[in-house]
Amino acid sequence: MSISQFLRFVDIRTKFTSILPVLLGVFYTIYYFGTFNLLNTLLFFIAAVLLDFTTTSINVLVDYQTAASEEFKKEHNIIGRENISEKLVVVYIYIMLILYFILGLILVFRTNLVLLPIGIICSIIAITYTYGPLPISRMPLGELFSGPPLGFGIIFIAIFVNYRDSLILALNFQNSTFMLQGDWLTILAIFFVSLPQVLLISNIVLANNICDLKQDIENNRFTIVFHIGKEKSIQLYNWLTYGSYVLFLVPIFMGWLPLIMLLVYPTVFFAHKQVQLFNNKQEKAETFITSVKSFLAFTLVELLLFVVVISWAWLS
Repeated sequence: MSISQFLRFVDIRTKFTSILPVLLGVFYTIYYFGTFNLLNTLLFFIAAVLLDFTTTSINVLVDYQTAASEEFKKEHNIIGRENISEKLVVVYIYIMLILYFILGLILVFRTNLVLLPIGIICSIIAITYTYGPLPISRMPLGELFSGPPLGFGIIFIAIFVNYRDSLILALNFQNSTFMLQGDWLTILAIFFVSLPQVLLISNIVLANNICDLKQDIENNRFTIVFHIGKEKSIQLYNWLTYGSYVLFLVPIFMGWLPLIMLLVYPTVFFAHKQVQLFNNKQEKAETFITSVKSFLAFTLVELLLFVVVISWAWLS
């Protein structure tokens, strides 16, 4: 498998959902806590991308193996379309998982043992998202197990591996006893700071499921769209988009984010246009991208504002 083919296989265009939250977590740590650890950040960045690659690879492989028709295999799945060896895909999956766990163990050693169960839970979600007797993606749970781990989970870990003065969460052992300690107020702040990304990433999965409803049913994939209906799913798409802007006010007015973050709100007009386009037509090739554009508009402006705030603080 060539590099370009591998990048198409893991759908590199969609990896912003793991890359941008890492950047948000790092920038928030620099802004709010005034700390940064380059090595930990690089290790976690690579681990997060590897796990995202693994999830996509398993998804593509399982979809190929369980496809209801040869047409789907040959035309809609990259394994059949580009004649990629299934055994090679399995080898790549194992290699990426092993590298993920090695990097994770290094980070556990450099931070705290509590990161170990967090990393294991993340890997279980990634693997079982499309693999196993009851894959998450084939149930009405895809949005729940994509937005929170990619939104809150990645941002939390990015902050955790950078914030070393006083651990946000720590697991310690002494003889036969253990103690779990944490700063609940800091964790609450991180939760609300990350909530817009949680909703908008969930919305990307929801938009994909809405567009793929007919195809998913043919392939025995019964997502939340199948259970609540297409009309209510579109309403949920609207609520998640606008809800991200409403809930973003909480961390700003609580002082967890600077007031300059209010400049994110002009992007709501762009997001509103994307919502209208999706409401009018739900086609994978044409309007699925609206959910991606809404996420990118919100998140990229937020990142830019963090750069402004951090740069101003350094220059002052």
